[in-house]
Amino acid sequence: MIYIAALLGMELFANTCRFDENNGNLIMDVIKETEKGTLIVSPRDNFDTIGNALTTVFILILGEDWPGIMYNYVRVYGDAGHWVVPYFIIVFSAGNLMLLSLFTAILLQNFEGGDDDDD
Repeated sequence: MIYIAALLGMELFANTCRFDENNGNLIMDVIKETEKGTLIVSPRDNFDTIGNALTTVFILILGEDWPGIMYNYVRVYGDAGHWVVPYFIIVFSAGNLMLLSLFTAILLQNFEGGDDDDD
């Protein structure tokens, strides 16, 4: 699930979100800024490579400032990005549901195997 969400995130968001290195402002038009010679950097949480995308999806599932990550991409796409928010909410919700199911299965498995000591 994390790998699929990372690949989808790379398809949707790769190489779109950049910041000005000097004052930290979000750069909307990357091509024009690089032609001007402005130094631009990617945010820490990005979808530019598969490693960064997997890390970003993992951070989203853990819930560590996922609205901040989402807000960067909402600002990049503006009014045309009405599909950005559902992606982040679906990844957050589905990931947490899978983690909850995993921990519940582990907990129930530990309760089932307790009668083997009374032979």
